[in-house]
Amino acid sequence: MRHHTWRSLAWISPSVLLIIAVITLPALRMVWTSLQLTDETGVSHGFAGLANYERLLAEPALVNVLSNTVVWVLLVVGVSIVVALGLAQLLNKRFFGRRLVRWALIVPWATSLVMTSTVWRYMLEGGNGIVNRFLMDLGVISAPIGWYQDPRYAFWSVVAVGIVVTIPFTTYVLLAGLQAIDQQVYEAGKLDGAGPWKTYRYITLPLLRPALVIATILVTIYVFNSFPVIWVITGSNPGNFSDITLTWAYKIAFQQQLNTGEGAALSVFNVLILIVVVLLYLRAVNGDRERKSWLGRTWTALTDRLGERWSRSAGPAPVKVSSRVRRKVWPRVRPVALPLVGLVVAAFFLAPYAVMFLSSFKDGAELYAVPATYLPQHWEWSNWANVWDVLPLTMLLRNSLIIAAASTALVLVIAVPAAYYTARNRFTGRTGFLNLVLITQVLAPVALVVGIYQEVIYVDGVNQYWAIVVVNAAFNLAFVTWIMNGQFAGVDVAIEEAAMMEGLGPMRRMLRIMLPVVRPGLVTALVFTFIQVWNEFVISLTVFNDPTHDRVTLPVGIQQLVGLNQTNYQYLFVASLIATVPVVVLFITIERHLVGGLTAGSVK
Repeated sequence: MRHHTWRSLAWISPSVLLIIAVITLPALRMVWTSLQLTDETGVSHGFAGLANYERLLAEPALVNVLSNTVVWVLLVVGVSIVVALGLAQLLNKRFFGRRLVRWALIVPWATSLVMTSTVWRYMLEGGNGIVNRFLMDLGVISAPIGWYQDPRYAFWSVVAVGIVVTIPFTTYVLLAGLQAIDQQVYEAGKLDGAGPWKTYRYITLPLLRPALVIATILVTIYVFNSFPVIWVITGSNPGNFSDITLTWAYKIAFQQQLNTGEGAALSVFNVLILIVVVLLYLRAVNGDRERKSWLGRTWTALTDRLGERWSRSAGPAPVKVSSRVRRKVWPRVRPVALPLVGLVVAAFFLAPYAVMFLSSFKDGAELYAVPATYLPQHWEWSNWANVWDVLPLTMLLRNSLIIAAASTALVLVIAVPAAYYTARNRFTGRTGFLNLVLITQVLAPVALVVGIYQEVIYVDGVNQYWAIVVVNAAFNLAFVTWIMNGQFAGVDVAIEEAAMMEGLGPMRRMLRIMLPVVRPGLVTALVFTFIQVWNEFVISLTVFNDPTHDRVTLPVGIQQLVGLNQTNYQYLFVASLIATVPVVVLFITIERHLVGGLTAGSVK
């Protein structure tokens, strides 16, 4: 259906206004702040021109931070995609226990990065960490290593953790691409005599290229914005030897120099990087344009070159052996091999959370025992009762629940009508609106945090529920809009036409006819948004962080208790488990719908 633009404004203007108010204006304000002379309280004292940029370029730590950022993105993204390709292939096959393996990968994805990073920080402790104990028991090292304290190892430690927490998300993005491939293509390949390598080389990879291009861009954005991993594990360390540009910008603006002007200058640089990635993303998600883009051509040339080299190096003999093994040996081994591999994968990704669970039953002395213990020597069941007195857990849970519920409700009220109208109607500006929503999807709050902070101060919204609710709603608008747009577009037009003949207007058609039909997608959008806001960290750390007036969310409260002289990890782990288990269960319930929505423009 086609309608005039003025009629569409009633449906999409709330979304546009929210994006302008919470994303566009802070971005512009951040640019303006980067040109201002500011004091330690963030107050402007006049125009500074490019002085903040000049001061930034003169920083001794700049070269190291920039090199860290490049290495962080390239290594984490590259290794994650390579590993995820194999895991996606594994999870796309049928074997006993596959559902449990997929659920195991859900846990690190659904769990807050703050809580996951907290348990990794504990595991990487120098004298009493489980990692040191495990490596010493295997004879790999002879003495404990300060993995995140020692400048020689700190950055590489967070890179390793970054890879581990990124692989699940990457796997699901690629799994979505694999499941979109028509199985009849593989059947035709078998009839032509194609073996596993030729099938993968000439069928899977070419058909997976669009998903790979999108996955590469999405994972790059995800990794670039993975602020909590570095902040929680090494943020309290002196110096900048493990910082990337995002964490360093936060330190400049809010911790070390307390110079919001210089912090804004670095944040502008970060946003420019994201804009380049956004442009690539826009080209990749629109039809088959990725094949025409330089990124698509580069990827095609790269896979073709690797395939040719592999074929030349393999030779005819390995192909014969592979064929013989495939026909005779593999059918007998497969029922055992795939579940065994799946068990190893599940155990690896669940190991940190097993450590979290077991450590929640240890006392303070055993937590810091040297050498570390794998199992509690004395099970301290009282930790689960005492945590309510030791930590302000009730307040933290209450705040997170209020903010997550209110933000989710606001997102649904604004995004669902916009998604419905854009899915069922064609109007001037429709493509521009959808691209605007797509752009907000990749501009994470951490990249605009200086501008957001300045705007929240301007509207007197610091430590106010309404301010953080509005900010969270704006940054979760994209997921709900895109997934619901796809859901509405998939409904048979005849259903709505019948409702129109009965005299129902567009709002009544949406509420009474369409929403019941798209209920699974609506539930997915609701649960995913709730989890996103529940786990949000950077904005809460910046604009909703006043313990004296009970204005702290659960992720921020847990992070602030890490790094003290003697962190009560047992209570932090109890609190983390209380907050994590319901979220993981909710995430598992929407897993099937979530996989289908990933390549439609939806990210964590």
